[in-house]
Amino acid sequence: MFVERYLELSSELKYRKGESGAFMQLGEILTQKGDFDQGTKHFYRAMKIAEETDDSELREAAKVNYGMANASIKWGDHVSSILRNIEGTNQAMDRQEDDDEIMEREEEEEQEQAAAHQ
Repeated sequence: MFVERYLELSSELKYRKGESGAFMQLGEILTQKGDFDQGTKHFYRAMKIAEETDDSELREAAKVNYGMANASIKWGDHVSSILRNIEGTNQAMDRQEDDDEIMEREEEEEQEQAAAHQ
């Protein structure tokens, strides 16, 4: 990938602004692919290098993207938790319905046996 090569060359040349820009681009690519965890790591690196090089514009952009990617991680975890709870509730309701049906059948059988004995 071009961005990775740019990062590699910037690192070899000790071009810190190039490194921070490459980390920023990698973070954007990864978050667009849904890899928010790796995206946050690249945004964090971009933010730290931008602080070292006094690039306030890139630092702020990296900070915003870091926050948004981090929020996406937390949102994804939250949605997953909700879905697990819903699934657990559905399973519990299914078990309760099964138990209710068994009890109804047992009651019907008892009533049929009682009626047969009369």
